[in-house]
Amino acid sequence: MNLRASFLFIFLLSGIINFSQLSPVEIAERNKPGTVMVQSTFKGTVSIIQPIANAEAVNELVSSIRSQVRDGVIPQQQFWHTYIMALCKDIDKYMMKGTEVVKKDLDAEMIGSGFIITPDGYLVTNCHVVDENDQVTQENFAMQAFEEIIETDLRSFEESTNHTLTEEEATAFREANAWYFSQTLEVGDIRKTFKVVMGVTGKEGKIIPVTLEAKLITKGEPIPGKDVAILKLPGNKEYPTTRIGDDKKMRVGEQVYALGYPGVATFHPLISEESIAEATLTRGIVSARKTMRGGWQVIQTDVAITHGNSGGPVFNDKGEVIGLATFGSSDEERGQEVQGMNFIVPTTVVQEFIREAKIKPAMSKSSLTFEEGLEFYHKGWFKKALAKFRQVKKMNASYPFVDTYLTDAQDNVDKGFDMEPDNRKYFYIGGAVVIIALIVLVRRRKKKGVV
Repeated sequence: MNLRASFLFIFLLSGIINFSQLSPVEIAERNKPGTVMVQSTFKGTVSIIQPIANAEAVNELVSSIRSQVRDGVIPQQQFWHTYIMALCKDIDKYMMKGTEVVKKDLDAEMIGSGFIITPDGYLVTNCHVVDENDQVTQENFAMQAFEEIIETDLRSFEESTNHTLTEEEATAFREANAWYFSQTLEVGDIRKTFKVVMGVTGKEGKIIPVTLEAKLITKGEPIPGKDVAILKLPGNKEYPTTRIGDDKKMRVGEQVYALGYPGVATFHPLISEESIAEATLTRGIVSARKTMRGGWQVIQTDVAITHGNSGGPVFNDKGEVIGLATFGSSDEERGQEVQGMNFIVPTTVVQEFIREAKIKPAMSKSSLTFEEGLEFYHKGWFKKALAKFRQVKKMNASYPFVDTYLTDAQDNVDKGFDMEPDNRKYFYIGGAVVIIALIVLVRRRKKKGVV
């Protein structure tokens, strides 16, 4: 082994420890600024064919449930619950097309998540968040446009049966009707607009939501298609960004982290409107890789995601995006989401659309500088962190969360808590380690007669 190889050996040995893994706190800190909410607004007209009851099928269902009551399989008080849930589960069996066409004006909104991948504001989300032909979107159209009809049918059912629907039953009733309406729904004169809500630093360092117009650049197809879309924010300003990673290196059992805007948390009635600007972090593992019917792969995970997370970034433990949250699983018997069975469109698929749009993902200078500041901050090197955060502030005065770190870093410096070591001592100590290692290697070679 020559001297050059000896140096190489020493540096390879020192690289055995992996310092690139980030804590969940650091992953959230770095990526919340570049994770955004996507709002798609659809306006136009929609029409459906008003359904009518399939009397024969309904009568068979009623007879079947009555038999179960007589045989003691279900108690009498469960008759209507059993009937409603069975009806809603197979609504297409108990309803059929009528002849009346009903038209309504449409003014609907879909909400998802996304992440910025270039300094000038290109961002990635799901196709189904921006596409009016997606099945879930059309159910949403039906629910909103024909709400009055659905509610009238629900009240008529309660009056005719003298049974007040429980919350579970009412939800099943509405969703089943919306699904059935969506099967004959036609959308006309559709007008689409896309907006992106992101957090920025406002007065007194508070994070406030700002809404920006966005333009659709390219999109795939909703699931089972490649459910990816790319939008562009206005101008060429210095936007916060997220870093694209390689999903091919992900193995089953590795940690993943999702950031996004789940509706249940973002729009919770007890949460202030200001709080919608901050994304929610959840954690899980890679459960498996599955192949879609089209021959491409998705990543299965148990990370908690729900409505509103769609299109949001999913990170590896280095804080790199390895996919976007896309679809989950549901229990058809109960009509509920099944957590722990969610799926991610991997970045290898996202890259196809990035190349199609001729985009080069890159980190903005402000985001890179913010990352450097966070590294110093977590080491306790508060003076260096403070300098970096000040640079970020000059680059982008509204950069999210930077004011909080400016204040904290300054406070720690003022209290004498800066923990940066003496660089000269570090140099000499590091140099001594290399010299000692070289001496040991040279002595061994001399004993063997090799220099």
